[in-house]
Amino acid sequence: MFLKTDRAPSGSITETRRQDRSTNELVGLCRGLLADGHVSQMEAEFLKDWIERNSAFVGEYPFAPIYRLLSDILSDGVIDDEESADLHDTLIRFVGGEAFDAKGQTASLATSLPVTEPQPTISHTGAVFVVTGTFAFGTRSAVHEAIEQRGGLIGGSPSRKTNYLIIGELGSRDWINSNAGTKILKAVSLRDAGHPIAIVSEPHWVSHVQ
Repeated sequence: MFLKTDRAPSGSITETRRQDRSTNELVGLCRGLLADGHVSQMEAEFLKDWIERNSAFVGEYPFAPIYRLLSDILSDGVIDDEESADLHDTLIRFVGGEAFDAKGQTASLATSLPVTEPQPTISHTGAVFVVTGTFAFGTRSAVHEAIEQRGGLIGGSPSRKTNYLIIGELGSRDWINSNAGTKILKAVSLRDAGHPIAIVSEPHWVSHVQ
């Protein structure tokens, strides 16, 4: 026997759905602004205004770093060429740059905006690693093996025990909705809460295994 329930979704679920929808909209807006290879002052002002209208999430990733940059470059009311280039670079890092990998059949590079700066020295021995995304280095198994050979441990999802999240260099245009996006957002949340988790790029990790 099935029981019908009229209970509304909990507030936390509704809030999560709203944030997911707003994040997807932000990705779409950023891709649109990047289409002509230049971000104008009008476009920057529009994006800042849009984030402010979604102010419930202005302190959350990925809204926070983009909003901080927009507020800074618009503080004097004028965007110069260097500021426009910085904004363009930041939005590219967020949505993922363009590339093509025949083996992986992917046409984007992974997001790099959440990467810890400066990227830390990586010590494998006894450290817990979570890997996400598609790696130019090789298969997920090959990445795990390289970590374990150097004394590292493999975790399934970012947690307070995680030391490093490695983002594979190759991505997809809808990364934010993928398992990779979920792991990245969780790692950013943990880092923002004060847990010492480092988010590193694949090329940086590879520099420590060669």
